[in-house]
Amino acid sequence: MNRTRLLLGAAAAAGAVLLWSEWTLWRVSRQDYPAAAPPVSPGADEAIVVLGFPSRRGDRPGLVQRYRTRIALRSRDPRAGRSVLVFTGTSPRRPRAGRSEAAVMADYAVGRLGVDPGDVLLEEKATSTWENIALTLPMIDSFPVVKIASTTFHARKGRRYLRRQAPGVAARLRPARDHRPGELLWLKPLFALYRR
Repeated sequence: MNRTRLLLGAAAAAGAVLLWSEWTLWRVSRQDYPAAAPPVSPGADEAIVVLGFPSRRGDRPGLVQRYRTRIALRSRDPRAGRSVLVFTGTSPRRPRAGRSEAAVMADYAVGRLGVDPGDVLLEEKATSTWENIALTLPMIDSFPVVKIASTTFHARKGRRYLRRQAPGVAARLRPARDHRPGELLWLKPLFALYRR
């Protein structure tokens, strides 16, 4: 009897944590967008900035890099005239050695997910989220639609940095699809707690 109650209590606690993390990430995924964004004309070009994350040994894409790349792909608007993925990030843990985070993610997008190489731009000097935004600004400035792809809290951080650095570009922000109900359910409590 006590064991059953213990198991039921543990299951209820786990369920509560999962629901809390799901709700938290859903809420954050809708924050820091322009209140009155200008309308987007049909066929407008879009730029999706994919924020970097350290690669695995041997310059292989890790789970977080693969996840961020997949967020960028599902965030593409099929009605856009051109949809460009801007991968950003150097290798801060191994400067001057190996390939950049941006290059590793771009290779994954092209080689494994079938992205057209002509739709990929690289920014390979940024060592922080602030620099991810600052150094991609010249690449995205002319696009009428801008999106930021990353894990939910990190994407919000990128949107806030963009608003501080270039309010005019931030006014063209549109939502990326960084939150999907039930996706990576057991990792979501970590994503909700780790607000990088």
